[in-house]
Amino acid sequence: MSLTLRRHRVDVPIPRTRMGRMKAQVSPIVGKVSPMVGKVSPMVGNARDVTAMRITDARVWAAPKLDQVAHTVEEQLAPRVSSFLSGAARRVEPSPVVRTRRRWPLLMLFAGLALGAIGAVMYRNRSERLTEAMKETTSETARWAGEKAERAGEKAKQAGSRAGEKADEIAGKIQ
Repeated sequence: MSLTLRRHRVDVPIPRTRMGRMKAQVSPIVGKVSPMVGKVSPMVGNARDVTAMRITDARVWAAPKLDQVAHTVEEQLAPRVSSFLSGAARRVEPSPVVRTRRRWPLLMLFAGLALGAIGAVMYRNRSERLTEAMKETTSETARWAGEKAERAGEKAKQAGSRAGEKADEIAGKIQ
């Protein structure tokens, strides 16, 4: 197949794959650029040398400036920043808390102890009286129980004698 490109007739084979088509498009450009590569190589080396020299010059100029700024910061700015930060720290620091002594809790503690002591004494006295009352009650109960037992014993004797008489009577009838 032939193509006409600006007044020139060129026979160009048309490749069937995409990669082949891309190579076909690039190959005429490469043919025109390759003679220029030989001319550009020395310029690239020259540009590299000039750039290296300019970077060195910039570093030579910047080093004393940075040193001067460092001394200025150390001598002038740092003390100001330090005093500013110290003042801020003093303003931010809370004032010490003054603790007032409150007497109510102590008073309540002593009142509770006093009430507890009074209650203990009253309990002791009451328990002693209760013990004496119990002894009296116990002795009265024992005396009462003894009297009841004597009465029950007398009644049992009477019942036993009656039963014995009845037994004798029945035994006499049986004989």
